[in-house]
Amino acid sequence: MIPDYTKIEEFVKAKLKPSRFIHSIGVMEMSVLLASRFGVDEEKAKVVGIYHDAYRYDSTPGSIELVEKNGYRVWPEERKDPMLLHGALAAINFDSDAGCAVSSDMKDAVRHHTLGHISMGKLGGILYIADYAEKGRKHLSEDERREILGKETLESMIIYIMDKSRGYLLSCGIEEAGVSKELYKFLKEGGRL
Repeated sequence: MIPDYTKIEEFVKAKLKPSRFIHSIGVMEMSVLLASRFGVDEEKAKVVGIYHDAYRYDSTPGSIELVEKNGYRVWPEERKDPMLLHGALAAINFDSDAGCAVSSDMKDAVRHHTLGHISMGKLGGILYIADYAEKGRKHLSEDERREILGKETLESMIIYIMDKSRGYLLSCGIEEAGVSKELYKFLKEGGRL
């Protein structure tokens, strides 16, 4: 079942700082545009777009145990920085926040929107792209945003984003997450979401 968007938006608005809520609106808008372009359910994209960061401020060291208890794998990078678990916390709470059973593709999308994953599916790919490239993101120029959106496939958009992210991480002396490396390799070898 697809949750009621208005209910989810009100929930998210109450949980997030205004700047993060504005980001979520931008992610929602771009998610809908990408869903329309790539034949993915636009209502699902709208809901995951607004909801993806709902638990951005709720991650604590105790979140690791909670995530594992709910059957999700915790990646080494998430153990080092529990804030990265906000997608997993959103996936865990999605049903109760929505007041209905939420489909697994929607849960997978919010779970993997930060680091990516080979099983995130098209909806997850859309959310990953929208989270990076929504119109309010200041780390991108309009030319870069157009370049991303000008790619023919979700996979080529993600590869472009990952190349940019890898360069940034390298310049900061941060090693890329193993799960992200796995996704990158999968896509570079022709894997499809």
